[in-house]
Amino acid sequence: MRLPGSARIDQTMSTRILLALLATLVLAFGSRAAFADEPATDDDSARAAPDDAPADTSPPLEQDKEFAGVPHEVGAAAPDAPPLSAERMRAMVSVARTKVLDRLERNMDAKSSARMSKIAMLIRWFSLLGLLLLAMPLVLRKRYPGQGAQLFKYSALAAGTFVLIVNLFGLVVVGYRTTAAALGTATNPQLHIASGFFETLDSQADTYRALGNSLFGPTLEQLQSDTDEQPAALLIENGQQLIKDAGVFVTIARAFKKLDFLFAMIPTVMLAITMLLFIVAIKPTLLEIIALPAAAAAGTGSGREVVHRALRRVGGELVATICTIGVLVVLTLVAGAVLSRVVGPALDALIGYFTASVLYLESVPGAASGPVFIAMISVVLFLAFNLVAVIAAMVLFLGKSQQIFQRKFNDGVALRDHLRFWKWGPVAVLVALLVPWLFVVVADKSLDAINDKLGDGAATVADVPWTTIMYVGAAFLVIGFLATFWALRGVRALAFLAKYKVPKVAS
Repeated sequence: MRLPGSARIDQTMSTRILLALLATLVLAFGSRAAFADEPATDDDSARAAPDDAPADTSPPLEQDKEFAGVPHEVGAAAPDAPPLSAERMRAMVSVARTKVLDRLERNMDAKSSARMSKIAMLIRWFSLLGLLLLAMPLVLRKRYPGQGAQLFKYSALAAGTFVLIVNLFGLVVVGYRTTAAALGTATNPQLHIASGFFETLDSQADTYRALGNSLFGPTLEQLQSDTDEQPAALLIENGQQLIKDAGVFVTIARAFKKLDFLFAMIPTVMLAITMLLFIVAIKPTLLEIIALPAAAAAGTGSGREVVHRALRRVGGELVATICTIGVLVVLTLVAGAVLSRVVGPALDALIGYFTASVLYLESVPGAASGPVFIAMISVVLFLAFNLVAVIAAMVLFLGKSQQIFQRKFNDGVALRDHLRFWKWGPVAVLVALLVPWLFVVVADKSLDAINDKLGDGAATVADVPWTTIMYVGAAFLVIGFLATFWALRGVRALAFLAKYKVPKVAS
């Protein structure tokens, strides 16, 4: 909205006031967070856990019977110990899977609830900063002499409207993020990676049972402890316990943990994007509310019109959010189905190459760690590329859809004005989602055929061309995926979603 005359100058002042309010909120909560994050002292620890605290006398977990006879330490099994049966391996996997996945889901739900509570509190406190607008008559009295009563009246109206509108916007934002978090379990990469690990061990129990006593069994038993560590990372790290000189396994485990950390940051990043969109959407309304006392004193503004426009924008945001949630539900169903089929074979390849690396380092004199690193880091990169493609397509399409709905219900821009997006956007999403799925299906079968072909004729484990198998697999997964994703227009699909412009409506 264009403000004539002197009221137009007050829009600049309104922007400064809004920035001052935001700065006040940031400083207040920044200092509070600094004190909240202060580490506990020794005295605090002593008070939390007194020396005379009763010992834990709870009975052993029922799951312990599944691991009876399996050493807790990796590599501690007797050399002549018989290998685990496939049925025993699957029973151990089932117990560990239930406990680990339940724990991950609980922790993720707790973190999501904490984030929502914190953002709701920030919004409430920011809305209360609107009460500072009651001091506007003191700021504007020299500019508008003799308008004291008018300024006090509209300052009170502006303050009340500010508090109301910010809280209404906050309800919309928190409602959307809460719904997204509830649906996020289906597309959470961390859960899919953990689930894929257990699915692989279950389906390949016959293959891995030979290392059951020395490696897989102890790892599954260790997963019973209260940890958020990815099972695959713990397994790879335990490889160094089995083969003392295999520091390469620790390096790979760290890389895998860094990938897991990046995926753990996705909800935080999405929350930050949501809040940024919230600020961008609410800014024009707040500026108009802040400018209301000056506009009224200058005779260029109507309090009723300002409040009406603010409430109408909140209503538009609500309808736009409901439509966006509908798109989110559909995307979640599709992306969740794709992720469940992509992650499993990728984890199968990772554990397969890890097991091959253990045999290679144990059996081949002078075995080098270079091929092991190349093979395993290539699987980690392959997994990252697949997950990034799926998540990026989902996030980009959802973000553009939300902007289009906002233009529709706030500014009256018809959905048909974005016909190009509605025509090619879903196609781009399907391409970005299906290409990784198709490549994983092909790679799963092709790598088995390649490895069988290269291993034909080997009389002993030492005769297997391990380095060739590892280098070929690495090239097939990384270079093959990137080339296929580019050739089948996956890069072009993501570029379309990223570059599609939703023009802003001139105020």
